[in-house]
Amino acid sequence: MKPRRVDLKDARTVRDVIEGVVRTRRDEAAGLSGALETGEMQSLHDFRIACKRLRYAMERFCKRVVEFAETATRLGEIQDALGEAHDRDVLLAILPPTMPETERRLNDERHRLVQRAAEIWNALPASYSGVTRTAPPFP
Repeated sequence: MKPRRVDLKDARTVRDVIEGVVRTRRDEAAGLSGALETGEMQSLHDFRIACKRLRYAMERFCKRVVEFAETATRLGEIQDALGEAHDRDVLLAILPPTMPETERRLNDERHRLVQRAAEIWNALPASYSGVTRTAPPFP
């Protein structure tokens, strides 16, 4: 999945640049967050990558907007949980059909990991986690 283009043509200040980058990455991730409901493997992967981009953007600007640090940490936790869920998907794809108990265990673990990612995402401040929530990313 290619990242959305960040439009900074009207940016006049550093704050404008930060807002533009973070808003674009936030909206990108929020637009893909439905994957947490569907659980579809490729959609979860795309959402994970979007969270990574948002996290990296926030980490880049943490010195100017210290409130980003906590959210960046939480986004890393989402990435970790979804990465582990993806590992389960890979194992399930190659698992012999003669191992039903292992399949059940891997599916259960995957489900718990996706649920954990959803809980973290839903607990993020409204200004970072939802496109319909309109709070600006600055205090």
